[in-house]
Amino acid sequence: MTENETPEDLSTPTPPPEPERTWQSSLKRFAPFLAGVVAFFIGVVWFAPLEAYTILALRQLAATGYHVEVGDLSLSAFGRYKVESLKVPLAGEGDKQGDLKIAEAKGRVALLSALLGDKYDLTTEAVILSFAKGDFALKIDSLEIKSLLEQTKSGGTGKLLNGTISIEAESAQVTYKENRFLKEEIVIPFLKIVLKARAQQNQVAIETGEAMGRLVNVQIRGSVNLGQQTELNLNLVIKPTDEFYQKYQDKDPKTLLRFANVLQDDGRIEFNIKGTVAQPIVEPVTATAVRPPTAP
Repeated sequence: MTENETPEDLSTPTPPPEPERTWQSSLKRFAPFLAGVVAFFIGVVWFAPLEAYTILALRQLAATGYHVEVGDLSLSAFGRYKVESLKVPLAGEGDKQGDLKIAEAKGRVALLSALLGDKYDLTTEAVILSFAKGDFALKIDSLEIKSLLEQTKSGGTGKLLNGTISIEAESAQVTYKENRFLKEEIVIPFLKIVLKARAQQNQVAIETGEAMGRLVNVQIRGSVNLGQQTELNLNLVIKPTDEFYQKYQDKDPKTLLRFANVLQDDGRIEFNIKGTVAQPIVEPVTATAVRPPTAP
């Protein structure tokens, strides 16, 4: 040690302080990586051929026995869609097989929720919808569907449906080949059809079900229980108008309906619909005559 050196000068140099590792600094380090991941997924959603994925899903669905034919399809990442020439064959054999056809449908769907399979937030406008099965046919010029449905887990793999759905149709026409009494094709036009239902724990209850027309007015009530065998518990009330009886006066339908014992005193015809969607059981409600009050 020299005369000018002190013990402090011979001490070990102090190392520089380590930088503090805060969440802000960590975020700065991973920011480029996170930005790349986000950009990748945005690119997939934005530029991915969603129509091709949908067509592929429909082909996979056809392999399970459910065939859906689509002429043209456009689908955006924001859930906007447009479908042309949609055809859905329904179960049945020979002349009992049915078809559901839609010339064009467009609307909006919550795409991510639909892909996950838990929510069905949907708005659809369809034109020229037709349904035919056996002796029954339905044609609708304009149709609007709004649904706010959600599936919730009920334990295991089971799911329960909850929510609301509404259907409004204008300019509809029902065709029925009646082979028992009138023995001819009956064509019944409707000006408007309104159906509103609420689903709770897989039970769909009809809150409003009306079809208004010049020849007949129809009301439907009851519920549908969803499941492997969808059960029906519906009541259908048909009330022909005076114009209906005038149009078919050569057949005298009022006498025929009374002979069949289905025309109630207030002019309505009532049916109970039970069974399942695949095998519905339609039972007419027998007319009950109103007895005059007895003298005291």
